[in-house]
Amino acid sequence: MDGQFTINAKEKDVLVFTYIGMANQEIKVSNQRLLSVTMKDDVASLDEVIVVGYGTQKRGSITAAVSTVSDKELMKAPTMSISNIVGSRIAGVAAVQSSGQPGSDNAALTMRGQGGIVYVIDGIRRTSADFNGLDPNEIESVSVLKDASAVAVYGLDANGAFIVTTKQGKSEKMSITYTGTVGVSENAQQQEWLDGPGYAYWYNKARELQGDSPIFTSEMVQKMKDGVDGWGNTNWYDKIYGTGFRTHHNVSASGGSERVRFFASIGYLKEEGNIDKYNYNRLNLRSNIDAKLTKSLTFTLGVSGRIEKRDAPRYSANPDDWHNVPQQIVRALPYVPTTYEYQGNTYSVSTPTASSPVSPLASINESGYSKNNTSYIQTNFSLKYDAPWLKGLSFKFQGAYDLTYYFSKVLTNPYKTLIMSLPNAESTDLKYTLGNDATGNTVSLSEAASRGYTFTTQSSITYDNKFGKHTVGALLLAETRENKSNALSATGYGLDFIELDELSNIIDKTGLGDTKFPSIGGYSGHTRVAGFVGRANYNYDDKYYLEASMRYDGSYLFGGMNKRWVALPGVSAGWRINNESWFNADWVNNLKLRAGIGKTATSGVSAFQWRNTMGINKNAVIIGGSSQTMMYADILGNPNLSWAQCLNYNLGVDATLWNGLLGVEFDVFYKYEYDILSRITGSYAPSRGGYYFSSGNVNKSDYKGFDVTLTHNNHINNFNYGVKVIWSYAYGRWLKVVTDSENAPEYQRLTGKQIGTKYGFIANGLYQSDEDIANYTTVKGYKALPGYIKYVDRNGDGIVTAAQDQGYVGKSSTPTHTGSMNLFGSWKGFDFDLLFSWGLNNSVALTGQYTSSGSEGVQDNTSFTKPFYHGGNSPAFLVENSWTPDHTNAEFPRLEISGPSNNNGFSSTFWYRSGNYMRLKTAQLGYNFPKKWLAPSGIEGLRLYVEGYNLFTLSGLTKYNIDPESPAVNNGYYPQQRTYTFGMKLTF
Repeated sequence: MDGQFTINAKEKDVLVFTYIGMANQEIKVSNQRLLSVTMKDDVASLDEVIVVGYGTQKRGSITAAVSTVSDKELMKAPTMSISNIVGSRIAGVAAVQSSGQPGSDNAALTMRGQGGIVYVIDGIRRTSADFNGLDPNEIESVSVLKDASAVAVYGLDANGAFIVTTKQGKSEKMSITYTGTVGVSENAQQQEWLDGPGYAYWYNKARELQGDSPIFTSEMVQKMKDGVDGWGNTNWYDKIYGTGFRTHHNVSASGGSERVRFFASIGYLKEEGNIDKYNYNRLNLRSNIDAKLTKSLTFTLGVSGRIEKRDAPRYSANPDDWHNVPQQIVRALPYVPTTYEYQGNTYSVSTPTASSPVSPLASINESGYSKNNTSYIQTNFSLKYDAPWLKGLSFKFQGAYDLTYYFSKVLTNPYKTLIMSLPNAESTDLKYTLGNDATGNTVSLSEAASRGYTFTTQSSITYDNKFGKHTVGALLLAETRENKSNALSATGYGLDFIELDELSNIIDKTGLGDTKFPSIGGYSGHTRVAGFVGRANYNYDDKYYLEASMRYDGSYLFGGMNKRWVALPGVSAGWRINNESWFNADWVNNLKLRAGIGKTATSGVSAFQWRNTMGINKNAVIIGGSSQTMMYADILGNPNLSWAQCLNYNLGVDATLWNGLLGVEFDVFYKYEYDILSRITGSYAPSRGGYYFSSGNVNKSDYKGFDVTLTHNNHINNFNYGVKVIWSYAYGRWLKVVTDSENAPEYQRLTGKQIGTKYGFIANGLYQSDEDIANYTTVKGYKALPGYIKYVDRNGDGIVTAAQDQGYVGKSSTPTHTGSMNLFGSWKGFDFDLLFSWGLNNSVALTGQYTSSGSEGVQDNTSFTKPFYHGGNSPAFLVENSWTPDHTNAEFPRLEISGPSNNNGFSSTFWYRSGNYMRLKTAQLGYNFPKKWLAPSGIEGLRLYVEGYNLFTLSGLTKYNIDPESPAVNNGYYPQQRTYTFGMKLTF
């Protein structure tokens, strides 16, 4: 412990000295025999260069709420969309992944309660699809700007920003790295639906409670078990959901000289879903070159390409789409076989529902296909001139030209199935009839293609210099962004040979032989935006910091100079207390207070809402015996439309204590959003005859909360370990909603309520007897039975109706509290990383108001709330815990197939469940082989590892086998996936 050491080393070896809280030192061995090393405090974390809006700053000088994720952190999870990786590693960011479908499993991100996040890649604003399509091996770092004083410089629709910097070459010999993984996936939550005998038992029991005679006999149940006479016992859930496969490979190379540096990468991701034919493939290419053309002139060029291919059956897995496959799985009846013979041929079996028959296997294997291919080409280029006549002055031009090509092809191939006829009290035989699937009998082929480009320019002047204790910086920047796109589509009907699936082979016939001509569509678009940025920084003696910025943005979405343009200022300040001469607490390495205020703005309307527009209706009138196109007054433009604006206040503190044993980042924030753009048609009386503005700057809201990040790093002998805990709270409420009626009771006004709150009745348990019903106010027009839900008469008028007694109740589906705990460590080449994430204070509705297109606002049951809903199967938890005369202390309403009313289908607090959860999001265990083992083979490094994703979840919803991040009210969805992966990283 006296600091003396002995080590055997050869000349030209490099000795690396490390200690917690001290800066790493590398010393090259020459011919010396004695070596004296003095460890110094690690200020590297404060000197670390962080990418911010249109520039970089040292971490120690940042005065806004900015967090970062390193490339090493990104590699601690299986390769997937970036939103799923970063969402649980940054305070202030909430991520909800509602689907496990390959290629559609991105997480929806919010920042401090709001959407409106912009994604900046290598200095250029791009889309969330570009962000999620990155290969993690390409990324150097991700900066997250969380408050307006930092993000206001990005202008239009920027409430927060993810800034991605891809890897650049280094002035060193070339190195080549291969990273590869192979893994499998399965449903994170395995739902349990009734099997054939179980269905028969509970269906009979429900009929008996309704006063009907049972249908299924013991003989039928035995036939189900034996699989004879058309009976079967099929677990459709297990039959469809199997094991998925995923693999990812990446090869990268980097190196260069003082004059030219390069980085190149190629990656391939393949995901085969655990439902057959749902697949996703992605190819990533990237090349970054930095060249110092002269002493003062630097050129950079970045070229990237991405090809994405998504394959699926004709029927989708989106829970909002008609007849989607997950919905068919939960509605398929379990007492039939998967296939059956009819007149010497074998057909898939369908079971009837309240609408179209369902056949999960046939919908996957026989319905046709949906193929979507998207190609992206993105370029960055810049020239930077460092003025030799004035130190710190630079001129830079940066441009980007991005191309996107999209092509889709959808074949609808009608197929025949054997549709089972339900047994009843009169007929106990199971019969099958050959029939068409839900699409009818006409083959159709649709193709669509689009092409778009975005051209971005940034012209800037920067100045950075230091005068004694004074450090100053300034930025002036002008930015333009232009987008053009066009698309076409065509659908033809009838094919003589399904294998010759080309539009040129369409015969213009329906399945019945009638003529049906192709339908043609197309569109084009052109948008432009422009902005000007100014920013100034000042730092006195690394104690006092001040930053002020201004963005002046214009958009085509609004008209008139006083409405089209908006000024977005931001200002922040910081005080490094530990650098004061009077501050002498040695155990405090860094203590900085921060404060900031800024303004952001969002649009939220479609184009030309500020102008009066005309609409057209083709072939709408007959003039002179021929059809003519009609033109009509469509939209009454609102010339006063302008940006929705948001004032953002932030206070923060950063601290590093005891040489890194404890790190703290803490921020509190308040955001006031006003002039929110909203549809206002419902606020006008019908007597206006529709002559009123459709949109206006009318609503107000606010958000408040905090973000905290705690870190601890230490070592015990050779064991290095660390802990990182983040916790975020964000609560949003409506301050003014113009559609609220002044005459409505408080509980029916959205003003003052949480953003995302639910709408429904307040439930008061279940009726237990006819006497209970007689003594309680039931819903008008809805007959009640014992075991039905009671609803509170909120206005006390003695009548319960949806119009008068429903209101805003329940919490938002998005957690207000989110966080994670990251545990990591290493010992003699072994390393591990565990990430636990959680969400608190939200509710999940088992049923409520539907949100899918065409069903918006509809209140009805779902397959998770009513046994045998829509003529389908039932989850085991529902029937086992339904009310019966012998089980009155039940969790769910009366067991029934069809009752006298849909009383239980209303949205109400009865169906809301706590969405609190904690899950082991990612886990990784690896081993780095000693370099001395690898040196003879010329290998620089070799690491093997195993990792997993969504390994387990603790939640009150898991007793129903429902994931807490499941989508809104639904009848089946593609479950989130649990993955297991083996990987290797090899460096030459």
